[in-house]
Amino acid sequence: MTRMRQRSRRLLMISSGSYNSTLTIRLRYLAQSLAKSWNIVIITPPADKYNGFKADRTLKLSFARLVQPWQLTTRNQLVDMIPYLFSSLVQILRARPDMVLIYKPTPVTVLGLAPKLLARRPIVLDLDDLGAEVIKGEGRSGLTSFLVGWSERLCIRWADAVVVVSAELRDYVQRLQPTKRVLLLPNAVEPGEYRGVIEQPPRNAIYYFGAFNRLDLVSDLLEAMPAVLKEVPDARLTIVGGGGALDDAKRLSRELGIEAAVTFPGWQTDMLAVQNYTQFADIGVCYLPDVPAARSASNMKVFQYMAMGTVPVVSDVGDLRHYVRDGQAGLVVPWGNVGELARALIKLLQDEAGRVRMGKEACRLASSEYSWQTRAETLDKFLAETR
Repeated sequence: MTRMRQRSRRLLMISSGSYNSTLTIRLRYLAQSLAKSWNIVIITPPADKYNGFKADRTLKLSFARLVQPWQLTTRNQLVDMIPYLFSSLVQILRARPDMVLIYKPTPVTVLGLAPKLLARRPIVLDLDDLGAEVIKGEGRSGLTSFLVGWSERLCIRWADAVVVVSAELRDYVQRLQPTKRVLLLPNAVEPGEYRGVIEQPPRNAIYYFGAFNRLDLVSDLLEAMPAVLKEVPDARLTIVGGGGALDDAKRLSRELGIEAAVTFPGWQTDMLAVQNYTQFADIGVCYLPDVPAARSASNMKVFQYMAMGTVPVVSDVGDLRHYVRDGQAGLVVPWGNVGELARALIKLLQDEAGRVRMGKEACRLASSEYSWQTRAETLDKFLAETR
């Protein structure tokens, strides 16, 4: 009876990215699980740079009602945003929600505060990074960074509760609003999207998966490989992904004389396709730089590695060390030390028993504590307690 009463409540979830974009991955997975106890309406822009400014009005969801307010579809974000603000506000008010979850505060999503101001509906903010810092790092305009930073502070102030993905963000929110209710809810993985991991003897394989628009995301890994190959000559590195720094990475591998040991298959969006390059107890590297944007993030790459049975090697930045349980499900190395990274890779390559043990623990965590279903259950309880 309690679940039926809860199921009748309307939860409005608002995102600033189009529904199938990388910006809404977290919202999509959480919404699918929350739909078991809430009637969900999701509002997202129909077109943005993530879908090539091509609106898909045919999108239908089995677990929620998707609303894509009217907007212009030029490549000028400011031009597109102005009419979208009015059309999305109309849709927000028409949704008549019992609660609003604002995902990623921006000038677009800040309108989600309207039900609180007009109807005293509770607002929960889901903060997955420091957007203003990310924008600065991408070299975008100062005006854009200012507007996003203003939106973040405004939403933190007026939200009834805040969900964050990292301890860095939790501390940031509590400095601004010491009495605010805050839930630490990192990102996760959907185990059902991966093939079952078959335990087998480890091979000497290392890989990196993901986008890299800056060379420093993979440069230390490449620079560590000559030392690795000296100790483990048959070691191989596969970089599955791409971005603006792909050509620079290929050039660096040639300069280091390791091009024969490094493969660049290109970008893959399907996790099953990525698994064509992986095997149980391979080594997956998530070596993030020690900058505010990385410290405040919850990198999904680590959880994806774990779901594939890969042993993560992570930099000691933000919460990464906690994801690998301080060495139980992966190794932690200091950022900016190529020698330490090389030694960690060599240690794992030469310790087959250790890799098997860590690979098993990584799989266990990915299918239990680090699954989206488990995260959503925690969030559901937090929402139910928010008034």
